[in-house]
Amino acid sequence: MRERDSTELQWHGAELSYTDADGSTKKVATELRARGHFRRQARHCSFPPLFIRAEREARENSVLQGNPRLKIVTPCRPASAEYQQYIYLEYLMYRTYAIVNEVHHRTRLAKITYTDSLDRVKPIEVVAFFLETEEEVADNNDLEAADQAGAVFEDVVAEPLRRVSLWNYWIGNTDWSVAALHNIELFRNATGDYVTVAYDYDWSGAVNARYSFPNPMLGIRSVRDRLHRGPCLSAADWAPTIAHYTAKRAAIDTLWSAPLPGLDDRRRLDTKAYLDELWPVLADPAKFERDVLKKCQNVGN
Repeated sequence: MRERDSTELQWHGAELSYTDADGSTKKVATELRARGHFRRQARHCSFPPLFIRAEREARENSVLQGNPRLKIVTPCRPASAEYQQYIYLEYLMYRTYAIVNEVHHRTRLAKITYTDSLDRVKPIEVVAFFLETEEEVADNNDLEAADQAGAVFEDVVAEPLRRVSLWNYWIGNTDWSVAALHNIELFRNATGDYVTVAYDYDWSGAVNARYSFPNPMLGIRSVRDRLHRGPCLSAADWAPTIAHYTAKRAAIDTLWSAPLPGLDDRRRLDTKAYLDELWPVLADPAKFERDVLKKCQNVGN
């Protein structure tokens, strides 16, 4: 916790204990490390997001098997019920992204108790979720993770970029950049081409966290004000992407129509109503031209 504002983040020994399916208690030797940027800083959050990792022998036959390292997305203010709601909403956003994009980060919701072995602080109980790293995404999809900053739109495969661009417009997220690899990951496929994948949605209008705000240079006042920051294309270019999203609507509606234990129904329905604003735009060529075609980035972002 004391390292949150440092650039030298260390791994610290820990133990993961959980109840297995047969009712027995399993213990796994692990290590933890703070991660992230905004949520890691002490002035913003009282508890940072984490990495967890374990050696192969320790994780064999455990819930960590096959995952050398995972992210833990956990409430950055554990005492706040509102911040706990953000976790549920961001978790559902990852599940929504998985519906519209074959290449995505898998997640697993978890009820976690953080316990200090020296009893310096009281146990902290939260609901969080485990999130795959880019290395695991690459392995799952026969891709190679690539840290190639500086890419422009023409450097990456067109359709995955369109889906990512429309995704970020849809959820009210302007906090992304292909060139800077900011909330975007690049993967190289078997032919050597680059594929874009989005992640990290807490600054989106769909989650609508109280700490989120748009860059003033973008000319919007709220994260709920949508702004397309993807490529400039014709209506014909966008047609396959629109068809793809429209085909996924039933699955998306099913996901957001079902209550999620712990998530306040009013927040869930409010977010669903916000997401439902996309469908009239996709169905109306004039609206799509106004909101997407005419608001774009010529080269990259």
